[in-house]
Amino acid sequence: MASRAIKLTLYSSSTCSLCTTARENILRVQKKVPFALSVLDIHKPECPKEMADKYIFDVPVVHMNDQFLMQHYVPEETLLEAIKKFESTGKVERVGA
Repeated sequence: MASRAIKLTLYSSSTCSLCTTARENILRVQKKVPFALSVLDIHKPECPKEMADKYIFDVPVVHMNDQFLMQHYVPEETLLEAIKKFESTGKVERVGA
């Protein structure tokens, strides 16, 4: 069986210490399980305005395959579990929601 394609998007801010930690944790998980990663600063034009407006007070926010996955805290083990669950079921399950 072919593995499911995984794309994570981290909505972030350069002034957010939680975002720095989230990115570091995501990069550590990426070494264990390959996936595509986009990091979008909500204060820069490359971030869609809709997402910047929605998450202005909630970064970091992580989406998996364009679906909300988690926000604020991105523990490595929790992210790894969510990825494994997606690989086995094809469903993105919100974490901590």
